[in-house]
Amino acid sequence: MPYEEINNNIDHILRTVGPVHVEQYDWLIQNIHQVAESEYQRRYKTFWRLSGAGLSQTYCHAYFQFLQAGLNNNVLHLNNLAHELYQIPINTNRQALQFSFCTKLCHMLNREMPIYDSRIRTFYNFVEPLRRLPVGQRIAGYVQFHQFLIDEYNRVLNEGLLTPSIQAFRQHLVPQHFTNIKIIDSLIWAFINYQERVEHE
Repeated sequence: MPYEEINNNIDHILRTVGPVHVEQYDWLIQNIHQVAESEYQRRYKTFWRLSGAGLSQTYCHAYFQFLQAGLNNNVLHLNNLAHELYQIPINTNRQALQFSFCTKLCHMLNREMPIYDSRIRTFYNFVEPLRRLPVGQRIAGYVQFHQFLIDEYNRVLNEGLLTPSIQAFRQHLVPQHFTNIKIIDSLIWAFINYQERVEHE
């Protein structure tokens, strides 16, 4: 894995992350008890990119209900959450597997949980389960990859593979609520973003 490339380009990568990203995330964590309020949900949807995903109000309402339930110690396993949310149409008569949003919800309840999104997929060359497969098989494939992320991020921390970059992140952006797991996620996201910019220059 190109972890050394992250360490070697950390100054550029930190500029890609930026302080606003850190401030927005810290606010969401610090104010998560306000999850039932419209302002919190608006900022959550903007930060985690639920806005613009074509999600119905019914889906979003259920999504935040699951987040609220998790705060009250009724936490669903990622596999079960993905199944439950898949049952709710994202718009008129259309269901869709929103695995990335499921991992983001789980992360908000446990900040040691990795997040799955398209840039993480790109970094690790993960091939998504085929859409024609039964949804149970698709979810199982995603959950298996998410377990890989859990194991891999712990390996990265235990072997110090991103220690210089994590230290630089904390020193320059001064996050209040970022776990090392979340910093790894942000570094990978920003690295792929940085790579894409370089390729288009």
